[in-house]
Amino acid sequence: MNIFNKLDQIVDLTDNEKILVDYIKHHTDEFMKYNASQIAQTCYVSMSTIYRLCHKLNISGLSDLKLQVLASRQDYLKETDDFDYNYPIKQNETQYQIAQKLQDVYEHTINSTFNLLDLEQLRLSASLLKKAQFIDIYTSAGNIYFAQNFKFQMQEIGVFVNVPVEDYQQNLTAVSSDAKHVAIIISFGARGVSSEHIAKLLKKNKTPIILITSTLENPLEKYAQYILYMSSYEDHYNKISSFATRLSLLYLLDCLYTCYFRLDYQKNIDKKLNYYETMTRQK
Repeated sequence: MNIFNKLDQIVDLTDNEKILVDYIKHHTDEFMKYNASQIAQTCYVSMSTIYRLCHKLNISGLSDLKLQVLASRQDYLKETDDFDYNYPIKQNETQYQIAQKLQDVYEHTINSTFNLLDLEQLRLSASLLKKAQFIDIYTSAGNIYFAQNFKFQMQEIGVFVNVPVEDYQQNLTAVSSDAKHVAIIISFGARGVSSEHIAKLLKKNKTPIILITSTLENPLEKYAQYILYMSSYEDHYNKISSFATRLSLLYLLDCLYTCYFRLDYQKNIDKKLNYYETMTRQK
């Protein structure tokens, strides 16, 4: 995950740590030049504040923090420039401007999602799916189509994914689940009526959960083994359409599928080609 996004998400900061985070984000050049003593003096914080922040970020020390800031800065600046995700297109714009603005939405969204991506969580999620005997996806509304697309991708390599659609089917699947299953829950902010009820059932049945969610507060996080974050700049309802949220979800599911595919790369290629060659011969 981009170090600036990590800084944005830490919730248990002391007042002095908040001052330090603000300094890193808004005075990055000075932060990169100064040593620990100079940073502490400039921010009016103790040296221990710097190292406590590093500890909370799971970073070994100031040098490592500076390396990550240097590596992440450009991507973060691309993400945080002034951009309207909700109304990127204005009333009197031409077809060319509309197409160009949508391209901008997609570029910003992919960059934002990539910056939030914890590569270790992604790796562990793919490994968890690999070990599972059964994979179930729980979601609602328009996200169901993206879940079904993931199901199709997995079926092309011989892996069946269950996507219960109706509320009764989802509850029945959850209550009959066990440790042999893995559940993928797609929930931007746990707005679904039964989303937390389903998560509780899965937890009770010892079914591991991969949660795909926004960076907004979500009560489902406490039930999940692994979490993948979607771009979260779009408003829930005050927007033209869910351009960013849809693309962010598709990108994460494609990343999850491709990481799974890589675990048996040649075998999956052979299997996929064999299926299509067999179907073609039958025609």
